[in-house]
Amino acid sequence: MQKKVCFPLTSNLKDLLLYQGLVTKDQLRVAEEEQKRQPRLLGQVLVDLNFIDPIELQRILSQSTGIPFQDLTNIDLESESLFLLPLEVCKRHQAIIFKSEQDHQILSIAMADPENVLDIDTLKKYLHQKLGSQPKIILFHTDPQQIQAVLHQNFSSLHASSSRQGAIARVESILNQAVQTGASDIHFQPEEQSITVRFRIDGLLRTIETFHKQDWSAVAVRLKIMAGLDIAESRRPQTGRFDLRMAGHQVDFRVSTHPTVFGENIVIRLLDKSKNLLNLTDLGFEADQIQYLKNIASLSQGLILISGPRGSGKTTTLYALFAEMDSQHRNIMTLEEPVEYQIPGIRQTEIHEGGVITFADGGRSILRQDPDVIFIGEIRDEATAKMALRSAMTGHLVIATVHSFDCYGVAARLIDLGLHPSLLSGHILCAISQRLVRKICTLCQQQGCPVCSYTGYKGRCALVQILPFDSTLHRLINEGASRSLIQQYCHNNHFPDLWHDGQKKLKAGITSLSELKRVVGEHETYLAPLPQL
Repeated sequence: MQKKVCFPLTSNLKDLLLYQGLVTKDQLRVAEEEQKRQPRLLGQVLVDLNFIDPIELQRILSQSTGIPFQDLTNIDLESESLFLLPLEVCKRHQAIIFKSEQDHQILSIAMADPENVLDIDTLKKYLHQKLGSQPKIILFHTDPQQIQAVLHQNFSSLHASSSRQGAIARVESILNQAVQTGASDIHFQPEEQSITVRFRIDGLLRTIETFHKQDWSAVAVRLKIMAGLDIAESRRPQTGRFDLRMAGHQVDFRVSTHPTVFGENIVIRLLDKSKNLLNLTDLGFEADQIQYLKNIASLSQGLILISGPRGSGKTTTLYALFAEMDSQHRNIMTLEEPVEYQIPGIRQTEIHEGGVITFADGGRSILRQDPDVIFIGEIRDEATAKMALRSAMTGHLVIATVHSFDCYGVAARLIDLGLHPSLLSGHILCAISQRLVRKICTLCQQQGCPVCSYTGYKGRCALVQILPFDSTLHRLINEGASRSLIQQYCHNNHFPDLWHDGQKKLKAGITSLSELKRVVGEHETYLAPLPQL
């Protein structure tokens, strides 16, 4: 059923319609009676009863509101501007962009109801998300039937163009663009009538393009073939991978499919194996933090636990730490899912979900390989947690990530997995929590430029909290203290936290206050140097 277009109509407009002879008093009375029988706006009723031409109504509305009228049949539409809004957005809000100026910074938008504040706000938010800046918008009245005709004609042309281009060329173009822009993930998100492609750049998703739903089947099949997936299966999740050399980079693409009500959602993780590993200084670590990590990583046994959400840079930090370790005289072995970078001198093992080897199995096997340092990509079950603790108690340095919000909860997480507090106490060397904040663009200083895609930010750096476990913390663990009690002890004794590290970067002009609040939130700061080892 076609969506009815709602026209605002005031008493002044009724007077205008009568004055210009576009409707009669009798027609208005009939329309008002019909409106009582089937409640809707009077302008819509007049159009539905064929008492007034919709274009004439729009012209009168234009005169009343002062918003100019635009006839879409007599202009050459700019396809690049038109496709800034996806089809479903244009349909839902009865709007199209017919002209763009100054690299999309001034947009002319024709709408059936340009006085609808909610619709306009939605369009502004979408365009800000897509363009990375807030363009100036010039509004016009237009006939909703003309909007529908333009959408049908141009999005059909888009489909024809896509068919000629082919799924292979489209996929290659998207992958290449993702590599060149430094995206970490590609999202193919199906909607009712379209597919939205978004890149995760510097931790935030950014809409790149939208294409018609009719093209999705060929694109999805192409991606599945490349990833070695079953092209006939669309109702169950699948995972796969493929490698390509693009833009001079050897890139590993990890593909995940997931069924949704509008079709398969596909997300691709990009691992650029050609990238040089960053050192701890490049990642944003302070000199005292680097020295502390080097010292503690030289110890012969104990647990170093790293927490933080997915995408917070934990693995990159660990690789930078491994590069600082003495792999010539120490046997360093890892269990990772996946192995993102290959480091010379370190024995790395990749764990596959549902594969023949688990983290617990791999850990037991590694113990027979005479290791000095063991890295466990994730402690996710009791067997892995016990293996990690046993290794730390028997002369091995164990570095592992755990699912915990921050440093204060890592011990509680391991206890939840089945470790006894009395055994865990005394064997944790330190906990590390990490987040990533966007760095202010050095070229435009937050004003927006092509280099930063008009966001004001380019690249990211780490905010780090390092929590050394002293005798009091070990006693609290042994007593089964809650996360909040451990946090309170650390605050009372002025242990530095993420906000403290963020303030340093704020004062240095590396990031902004709004970005720091977005990532960390607001709370007190605590100043205390890291202990010397």
